[in-house]
Amino acid sequence: MYKLWVPLFVLLFVAGCEQQTPPTEQIYPWQVTRLPDGGSRVFGIQFNQTTLEGARRILGTRYDEGLFENPDGSLSLEIYFNEVTLGGLSGKFILLLDASPSQLQAIRQRATGSKRMESGARRYRMAPADREQLESMAISALSYIPYTNLDEEMIRQRFGLPDEIIPLEQGKRHWLYPDKGLDLLLDEDGKELLQYVAPRDFERVRQPLLRQIDS
Repeated sequence: MYKLWVPLFVLLFVAGCEQQTPPTEQIYPWQVTRLPDGGSRVFGIQFNQTTLEGARRILGTRYDEGLFENPDGSLSLEIYFNEVTLGGLSGKFILLLDASPSQLQAIRQRATGSKRMESGARRYRMAPADREQLESMAISALSYIPYTNLDEEMIRQRFGLPDEIIPLEQGKRHWLYPDKGLDLLLDEDGKELLQYVAPRDFERVRQPLLRQIDS
C-alpha cells in the first residue's frame, strides 16, 4: 500500500521497543553516511545490504508486515514499526523490502486473503511460509515519520539547504537531498515524512514528483 514517494498515512500497527542503539553516528535522521558505491547508511541500516533480521536488532523485535497492491497495479512488500526511539527521538518506521516483481507476484498468489484499504490499495494476508522468509530479505528503502514536528529552521540546521524544492498543494513541499538519498516532505499542517533510498537510486524518487507537477 505504501508506494514510494507518495505520502500515504495508513493504519496504526503494534510494534515494540526492544531495539539496540545503532552506532553513534547513525542515531539521528540527518546522520546519513554515503558509501563509495553510491549506496548509503542511515539509522545503522545500509540499503540493499541490511536484512530485516539486522534491522530488527536496531528497531525492535515486533513489527507488522503487508503485501500491498497499489491502484496502479504495482506490488510492494512493507514492514511497519509503529514506535521506535533512538537518541531520544521517537517515530514510525516503514521499511520496503527488496523483492523482484516475480517474487511479489508469487507471494500474492499464495496469499490466504485480502482486503481493500481506504486508499484504494489492496492488502494481502501472506502465507505463513512467505512470512518466515521475510527476515532474510534486504531493505531497499526506508521511511521515517517523526513524532516531533520539524520546522524549516530545524531542517536547515540539521540537514542543510536542499538541492531542490518541489511544491505541492495544501502547504506541502518536497525538499530533495540527492547526495543523502533523501526526500523530505515538509507539511505545514501534518507530520513530516522522510523517505530514504541509496543516492544512486534517487532519480526513481525525483521523477515521479516531477510527473505530478506536469500532470
